Amino acid sequence: MRDRQVLLLNASEEVLRVVDWQKAVVLLMNGKAIAPFMKTKVYEIESTSGTYTLPKVLMLSQYVNIPYKENLPTRRNVLARDKWTCQYCNKGSKDRTKMTIDHVMPRSRGGDSSWTNLVAACERCNSVKGNRTPKECGMRLKKKPFRPTSIQMHLSRLSGNILEEWTHWLNGKND
Repeated sequence: MRDRQVLLLNASEEVLRVVDWQKAVVLLMNGKAIAPFMKTKVYEIESTSGTYTLPKVLMLSQYVNIPYKENLPTRRNVLARDKWTCQYCNKGSKDRTKMTIDHVMPRSRGGDSSWTNLVAACERCNSVKGNRTPKECGMRLKKKPFRPTSIQMHLSRLSGNILEEWTHWLNGKND
């Protein structure tokens, strides 16, 4: 039951974050959240007094103004964006301490520490690449580095546990 997660939307139906089922129940019981207007699938929660249904998507009853918060390209954020997978050899590591961050354009050559210049790399590939560009050492990036949105960052930390019921909102189809 601990893996049951609920997508939380603002009253405007924009994605806010993912909450665990306990938090979702509290929001529902306190009247702070409702099921969205679009019908969604539900979880069935067993309790001593019966079976309750919990929507897999909830919407806040009142709009909450969320100030813009920039996601910085920290080590953890870059590795999460790249799904803990080396962007050169495409291998992941169960031991997350073995993953490193690589500057595509080395800092010594003017490369910065921005989202578009940082990628996840295994120790081996980072060592082979060294202080060169990928082209100079015959390596190719599997994916071009990009600046993720706030929701992309939040979802990348879910380790692929994105429910089909959420795709309507995650794809920006809030018609």
